[in-house]
Amino acid sequence: MDSYETYELWWRGQKLILRWCADSFVYAGVGHMELLTEDRSPHPISQTGYRSHFIPRYEVENMGGPEAYAKAWLETKDDGKPVQLSLF
Repeated sequence: MDSYETYELWWRGQKLILRWCADSFVYAGVGHMELLTEDRSPHPISQTGYRSHFIPRYEVENMGGPEAYAKAWLETKDDGKPVQLSLF
């Protein structure tokens, strides 16, 4: 059974849940990262509020761990626009 580490991140006032499994059940040396909002509201990486990503474990380690990797990923995708959808 895979064991996930769970982290709570705050991104521009939005609470995100980060789940990281360093030993993915699919490939050796590849981890699985999930980034989601509890209410599934959009964030810079996903309009559905959930993103699943398989990534070489060494890339996450080289960035300083799952939290640092996720924050860097958010930085590259954030266009500065509000993540809440407009009603009009």
